[in-house]
Amino acid sequence: MYTPTFRTNRANVPVLSKKEIDDIGEGLVADFCPQALETPMEIDVDRFITRYLGMEQDFQYLTHCGVFLGMTVFNDTDRVIVYSPKLNRAEYISARAGTVIIDNSLLEDKQEHRYRFTAGHEAAHGILHSGYFAYNPDQLSMLGKDYVPMVQCRVDNAGSSKKPVTKWTDKDWMEWQANRLSSAILMPKSMVLKAAHEAEDASPIANAALEAVVRIFNVSNEAAFYRLKELGFVPGRDRACLPF
Repeated sequence: MYTPTFRTNRANVPVLSKKEIDDIGEGLVADFCPQALETPMEIDVDRFITRYLGMEQDFQYLTHCGVFLGMTVFNDTDRVIVYSPKLNRAEYISARAGTVIIDNSLLEDKQEHRYRFTAGHEAAHGILHSGYFAYNPDQLSMLGKDYVPMVQCRVDNAGSSKKPVTKWTDKDWMEWQANRLSSAILMPKSMVLKAAHEAEDASPIANAALEAVVRIFNVSNEAAFYRLKELGFVPGRDRACLPF
């Protein structure tokens, strides 16, 4: 199994550039599914989590209102808080170290793209951030004195981008890293650029590249747009700009 190496800060949070995260993504995909770096294709994120990373998957309602979409558990615990619709109250459940919990709302119709990105995001936490939680389990407090190492991810887990990078906390950086690595796994850099250029060469449609990335990698329009943008892909001069 491919094991990435990277620098960390004093709190054991990874220090990674965009390029380094893209390289980690390609390294993981190359080891998990080598053909996916030869021909652009959809990455089986569930198999990546369970068969490749050896993590467990669970599905629960994490809250009553859907504010949390995913959670990664780093230590064995019987203190994971979930919501029971039947009882209309919060309950504790047990979870083993290396468990990814996805909110049940993402199993509903028309949530596949959100599910895939969330699963990739939680897998990224498992790949990058176990050292942080093992090093200092009091950094993120979910249960006060009964806290156990785990990370909950909100619907708006890109909120860190709304404030200056100089004011980002360790948690902000880890959320950004998990987002970036999820994109890098679901949409490997070299294959996204290959698919985008081939689509542009083959079609006069203004947004052919965007449509190709959405279709080939089974991601949302928004995820495809941001991936193309962050990779510096520029449509042909005679093409319209990619839409937001």
